[in-house]
Amino acid sequence: MLNFAWAVLAGFALGTPAVPFGLSISLAPPLALIAVLLGAAGCLLAAVFAAGWLRARWLVRRSKRHPGTVGSPPVDRRNRLDGPTGRRARRLANRYGVIGFGIIGPALFGTWGSAMLGTALGLPRWRLISWLMAGVTLWCTVMLLASEALIDALGLR
Repeated sequence: MLNFAWAVLAGFALGTPAVPFGLSISLAPPLALIAVLLGAAGCLLAAVFAAGWLRARWLVRRSKRHPGTVGSPPVDRRNRLDGPTGRRARRLANRYGVIGFGIIGPALFGTWGSAMLGTALGLPRWRLISWLMAGVTLWCTVMLLASEALIDALGLR
């Protein structure tokens, strides 16, 4: 039971890469997957709601400082999503929408990163959470199968 709790905590902190950790502490593969998915779900909920709250506060503060610029960034200031990661996330969200961002995002930006970036881009909250959870499930399953194949190939059991 303690190993399951450690795997949930690792899933919360690390996301998809916590699957090999769950296997390394002697959890059965299905239990390791469930534990990591529970932790990742907590991570997604915490990140999306915290980032949503911060984004709302930031928009209010920015509208007070620069009247008339609620929906667009100020002309004289650099947008914080203009860096390479922000441009990649915006391009991904524009090209594939919430579904594509949710499926591909956890592989490119990690669980925490994709939840924060999706919220910062203004994607719909519950659609973002559900599709990110689908993407995390997909990538955790891929990670589980790859880890199991590597453990069997190296003869570690």
